[in-house]
Amino acid sequence: MKIIIVNDNAVISGGATKCALLSAEHLAAAGHEVHYVHGLEGVDPYFEGLGTIKFHSLGRPNTDMTMRKLIDLSYLDATYNKVRELIALGDPKNTIVHSHLWKTGVSPSFVNAAIDGGAHLLCSFHDYHVACPAGQFFNNQTHEICTLEPGSAKCIMTHCTRTRTILPKWVEVYRWSVQRGRAGLPTKVKHFGVFSQKSVDAFGKYLPSDAKLHMMHYPIQAVEAPRVDVTKNRRFVFSGRLSLEKDPSVLIRAAAKIDAELRFLGDGPLMNQLKEMNYPKATFAGWIKGDEILAEMEQARAMAITSIWYEVNPLAPIEALGKGIPVIASDCTSTLYEIEEGVTGFGFKHQNEADLAEKMSLLLDDNTADRMSKAAYDKFWAKPPTAENHAKRLIEIYEEMLAG
Repeated sequence: MKIIIVNDNAVISGGATKCALLSAEHLAAAGHEVHYVHGLEGVDPYFEGLGTIKFHSLGRPNTDMTMRKLIDLSYLDATYNKVRELIALGDPKNTIVHSHLWKTGVSPSFVNAAIDGGAHLLCSFHDYHVACPAGQFFNNQTHEICTLEPGSAKCIMTHCTRTRTILPKWVEVYRWSVQRGRAGLPTKVKHFGVFSQKSVDAFGKYLPSDAKLHMMHYPIQAVEAPRVDVTKNRRFVFSGRLSLEKDPSVLIRAAAKIDAELRFLGDGPLMNQLKEMNYPKATFAGWIKGDEILAEMEQARAMAITSIWYEVNPLAPIEALGKGIPVIASDCTSTLYEIEEGVTGFGFKHQNEADLAEKMSLLLDDNTADRMSKAAYDKFWAKPPTAENHAKRLIEIYEEMLAG
């Protein structure tokens, strides 16, 4: 079959683009004709060097976004024309258009292109823009999960973005209205790719009543290696952006209650504030990658995910489970669905340092930590969410769509 992947960019800048590129690689390796349409210029050298994926850039420069550019990106004829052109080169009935990110490079015009061209369309959701104008269901001014009806008068008049004024929020509302109106997303779409039950809980009710949801995992570049012996380690690891919505400070407050060691992997606006908490058993690595991250994970007792907003599905805790590292996750995150309570990790009430401290103290017991480590490792590798298995799942979905 022909597969046309649509994504804002072709250079890895986060989990969504990594997912799009890895799926393209392994779908092509399975013998399918894979085209990759991206708005922003540039292609990751590794994937370009494979020679099995046909990249089609719209040539947009990867520069800072202004409100004018954001408005222009509401609906791009260039995306529509390119996708229609690729569909017309073969049999539309045997063609899948699969979208990932569409806000900063390609726009949602691919929806009409797929429908007008007679192809099948699958939209994967890596954030919440399909329902929420700001894409987060989170008020960055009050630091609380937003429960307002998307697009309602109260929603429109609520300043919820990180910006100084509400004007950028209104730009997002305009883009959201174009997405739902002219582009027809989600109303014209039948098939949706989702990565967690938490995301479905958040935006599922805003999808068409006859929507078909296809659950899948993010592709993990995991290599089976000996399980980490967590009983030799004492530190609890936080990996990610040090920002308010991630709530890293609650981890320090909880650790102080039980005298636990902490290691922060990442950087962000709260770095200085966290250091000024002067917790002597907290250390900070800053942004690291590759082999450095692997080395850090070898020293982890457990990983803690403390976010206070609906994260779709962060990759770090899944990778940790694959190494046999138990995970503690707040009840706001999709990671809660990735762990088996009391078996491979623990959940805790977000912002509740006492609850978090209690779960951390349980993992300080060697027998508990070792038991959970073995369970996490065995469960992960029984059906690993590798890129190869992700591609196999996509092919199952595509074949179901073609048969329908």
